[in-house]
Amino acid sequence: MARISENELKAQLKSGEFSNVYIIYGEENYLKEYYVKKLKNKLVDSAFEDFNFHSYDGKNASMDDIIMDAQMIPMMSEYSFVLVHDFPFDKDKDACDKIKEYIKEPVESAVIVFWMDAIEVDIKKNSKYKSLEAAFSKNACSVNLERRSENDLAKLIVSSAKKRGCKIDMQNARYLISIVGSDIQTIFNELEKLCANIGEGEIDKKLIDSLATKSLQARVFDLSRFILRGDSNGAYNVLRVLFAQKEEPIGILSVISNCYIDMYRVKCAKRAGANEGDIANYFNYKGRDFLIRNAARDVSSVSKHALRSAIDVLCETDEAMKSTAIDKNILLEETVAKLLMLRNA
Repeated sequence: MARISENELKAQLKSGEFSNVYIIYGEENYLKEYYVKKLKNKLVDSAFEDFNFHSYDGKNASMDDIIMDAQMIPMMSEYSFVLVHDFPFDKDKDACDKIKEYIKEPVESAVIVFWMDAIEVDIKKNSKYKSLEAAFSKNACSVNLERRSENDLAKLIVSSAKKRGCKIDMQNARYLISIVGSDIQTIFNELEKLCANIGEGEIDKKLIDSLATKSLQARVFDLSRFILRGDSNGAYNVLRVLFAQKEEPIGILSVISNCYIDMYRVKCAKRAGANEGDIANYFNYKGRDFLIRNAARDVSSVSKHALRSAIDVLCETDEAMKSTAIDKNILLEETVAKLLMLRNA
């Protein structure tokens, strides 16, 4: 078998030619769940689900039990289907060895799917997952469902709006992504709300601004823009709203830090002659291209030295939040004041 893409998985679902074992992982949670459900619906006859469908929570699962269920003869069906949710392979060497051995000669009448939902499978940094994924890609199917590109997400929004009876153009679809984020489930939820409001009309920027719920990232972008303009009133107004909405200070600090890191990357890259596309590809901004565009727009009036100083301030605040008992809201307010001082200087 092999490492297969989303399109190749779609082709298998259409043709009915399945692998006997899959590991499905990656950054896009919505797509992982979507394709797990597609596989189940394709492979399991609801009339015989009690006999042919076996589901496990990985935290409480035994690999011996999983393999035993796979060896059961399916009733009135070509396959039995075994779904394992978040099996902690990195903590169970014995289970890794057993599944590696099993996939060399799997039971032909069973399909096992290891759905890695909350567990991150990092094959670059985790040697156990690297070895496991290599075994799956050789003898079974490894499916990495990554974030879709911003352009693909925008096309998805346009087509989904059309199915709901309303319209949105590509420019406003990209704007919606910048407001609500690149999580597909969140996008669908917000699109449903917008289409319900507009009926058969067209979704424009004004409607998005009035109805779409801004992600924490988008709200902190507003905060960062006020800081970069030297607008203390605007910055502290946004901060007060974030506090009122019970957002965690450390989460706010993390997004502010990411904004400054994005700007620093853009500043350095442009001095080296690279463009926005180069930056997005090198630092894996797939599906989040708007972050680079925002950074490029905001960084023009800020010096490289000021960005470095700002990042130092943010690092110091991060350390203070994690190592002292000082109120985190106060630390964040002080940090905003320091960033404003750096900007005005």
